[in-house]
Amino acid sequence: MTDWPALRDLLTRGPGSGVTGVHTSVQPRRDDGRGWPPASPVRVVTRFVHRPPHDWFLDHGNGDISLEVRETAAGHEADEAQHGGQGLEFGPRFPWDLAPSPARLVTPTPSAALAEATGLDAPAEVRHGGRDGWAVTLGVPSLTHPLRLVVDARAGIVLVAEVTGLGYREELTEVEFPGAVPDSRFRWSDDLAVEDAARHRRRDLTAAHYRSEPLPLPGFWPGGRDHFTPDVFDGDLGTGLLAIDLYTDGAPAGTPSMAVLIRQPPHTPPYEPGWVADPETFVHRWRDGTWQWTLALWGRPLTPEELARVTGSIAAS
Repeated sequence: MTDWPALRDLLTRGPGSGVTGVHTSVQPRRDDGRGWPPASPVRVVTRFVHRPPHDWFLDHGNGDISLEVRETAAGHEADEAQHGGQGLEFGPRFPWDLAPSPARLVTPTPSAALAEATGLDAPAEVRHGGRDGWAVTLGVPSLTHPLRLVVDARAGIVLVAEVTGLGYREELTEVEFPGAVPDSRFRWSDDLAVEDAARHRRRDLTAAHYRSEPLPLPGFWPGGRDHFTPDVFDGDLGTGLLAIDLYTDGAPAGTPSMAVLIRQPPHTPPYEPGWVADPETFVHRWRDGTWQWTLALWGRPLTPEELARVTGSIAAS
């Protein structure tokens, strides 16, 4: 049997070698304070490769790859300041104002939240993703609900961090420790360039197609459609995926200040590009006979009556 101070000490040691795996995060979205729009959590899945101390390869899906490589001490310090490299922290407007990432679990310290935490129960042996771990429930001064962690029994990483009462969860799965990770893993390669070019070509072909074809735009919009300057910023003619920026400057007072309309095939994971994945946006979802739709808004949600009018005014496609 161990205790929370012993687990916290384990986390300060770090993994000590390369780590690969899948990071999944879930955050609740804002509502209007009365449960509207209905619960629609943000779920993000990222496949990662980490080489201590500071190098990351992140595959966000759909050909969206990012590399984070810190080559100098000064560069590392600047990057830490920019990206909030303080470990597993929770801001004053948690669970909305944090950017979940594998680094929060693979390198969870330094962290004032964990340093100030107290164990609320005795750690219990568990299995997660095929790995041995210790589950512990913590009281954290900056959180209004208990924080549950699953700490890897050997590796000095967090396998699960969750605040069930607030709908927040991050976890690691498919975790492996390959030892040395080659430099080439953290360089832009020809294969990555080809994949990135294909992604941009899909977008460009979709945008070109809809310069001569009608877009599935709402015929009704709160405050009128005078503010629409529709812009196709993503899509795939093969699958029918379509993402349209609807709303720009000059929105009337009391109406949403930005909007994105997304059409995608049914039974596919929600596509949430850019600020659409920000849990402080308001999101409406619905299905018709062919597609599933997402309408993301900044400022305020549509009322149920407005939403019914908007969805009913989109021409069948």
